[in-house]
Amino acid sequence: MALAGLAFFAWPKYQENSFPVMGTTLRLKAQGGDLKAVYQTFLRLERLLSKFQPSSEVAKLNRGDKVVLSDETVQLWRLAKQMQRDSGGAFNIRNKGYYDLGGIAKGYAVEHGRGLLLKQGVKSAIIDMHSSVAVIGGPWKIAVFDPRTGDARQVITLLNGDALSTSGQYEQPGHIVDPRTGQAAARCLSVTIVTSDAAIADALSTAIFVLGVQPGIRLANKYRAKYLIIERNGQQHDNFGAQLR
Repeated sequence: MALAGLAFFAWPKYQENSFPVMGTTLRLKAQGGDLKAVYQTFLRLERLLSKFQPSSEVAKLNRGDKVVLSDETVQLWRLAKQMQRDSGGAFNIRNKGYYDLGGIAKGYAVEHGRGLLLKQGVKSAIIDMHSSVAVIGGPWKIAVFDPRTGDARQVITLLNGDALSTSGQYEQPGHIVDPRTGQAAARCLSVTIVTSDAAIADALSTAIFVLGVQPGIRLANKYRAKYLIIERNGQQHDNFGAQLR
């Protein structure tokens, strides 16, 4: 069971492994491929993007050091700024005067991990960072949990090329902050997004959690994303159709 509201159901004859990275656990399950190489990709991106690692590019920026940004950091930075504009500031990588890519970096790393497995010729795999998931092949069944009870509320079927992100009040109630006000976001209980890109899904789920239902749906539609939004009163909004049960 994934701790941040997600779980995947095991399929036989897959190699699998788990690795500590980015403050959580990376779980990999694949038919073929070099899982340790995927893990090394995550470690490399963590060294670039984590505000907690003093030698990272983000930490150097926060200290005011001169730094030549890597291609990966520049690419992610541009995507994050795009998401900030499109969300009207509900997604923002600047927090209390410091840069923090935590709302998008895990999805970005998951997408890089999937890309590496695809280059290795893998036809079926799941890359799971608890709240951020990407798949190759499928179908894969993903359970979305109710943060209040810990019970599986819905099951989403992911198809080849799908990526999923869930934002909600799971282990740390109140940890998602509206960057426009500095206050804890209080409009939603959980938001799950499925798109073709894990980084975009990661940022969208955070932004929509902050925005609430109607502006959140408009943002999801702008990116042609599928959404499952659960309000604090338990009311549910989704456009998954047969992929949700």
